[in-house]
Amino acid sequence: MNTSDPVVIGVDVGTGSVRAGVFTLDGTMPGSASSPILEFHPRADFYEQSSENIWSETGRVVREAVAEAGVSPRSVTGLSFDATCSLVVLDRDHRPLTVSETGEGERNIIVWRDHRAIDQVNRINAGGHDVLQYVGGVMSPEQEPPKLLWLKEQLPETWQQAGKFLDLADFMVFQATGRDLRSLCTNVCKWTYLGHESRWDRPFFQTIGLDDLFEGEKVTD
Repeated sequence: MNTSDPVVIGVDVGTGSVRAGVFTLDGTMPGSASSPILEFHPRADFYEQSSENIWSETGRVVREAVAEAGVSPRSVTGLSFDATCSLVVLDRDHRPLTVSETGEGERNIIVWRDHRAIDQVNRINAGGHDVLQYVGGVMSPEQEPPKLLWLKEQLPETWQQAGKFLDLADFMVFQATGRDLRSLCTNVCKWTYLGHESRWDRPFFQTIGLDDLFEGEKVTD
């Protein structure tokens, strides 16, 4: 292939690493790279990460993959992101905001496998809400509403200072573009957005105690 041939880049953020692959338009992968990312495990069921660490390592693997592929950065015509069902919290200036009982600002992601919100998810599931039929009948503590409810109840200062709540995949897009563009798949599967009706079930969020979630630009359609 020529160094100027068009390519696309796919980035996948997993639990322990971020990976990038450079692909030609016929599906060949001439370059790839991977780098470990930090994870904090302060106590049982609590798993936290850093969006700044993930973004820094993303830049590293993208540059390494492009270099391995031997293509010009100008030849990149598309960039896509995939990530775990992890909740990223930013303040009103879009800086990391702690989700940790330690108060450390670096720890601003509740990882997908974090199960701190067991009490919250049990209360949500006991409500028999209509939206639950679209997530298999019951919600998991790994989805975003119970994590959000835990934050509101256990870290009220974080809740009050929050400017954006983002799924990790959507954070990657926001960081790359400066635009808050949410994935329909992410919103439906992880947040209970009613994609077939193009709306949020606001009464559901009010009932579970998250009526102020949609104030400002914390969450968008």
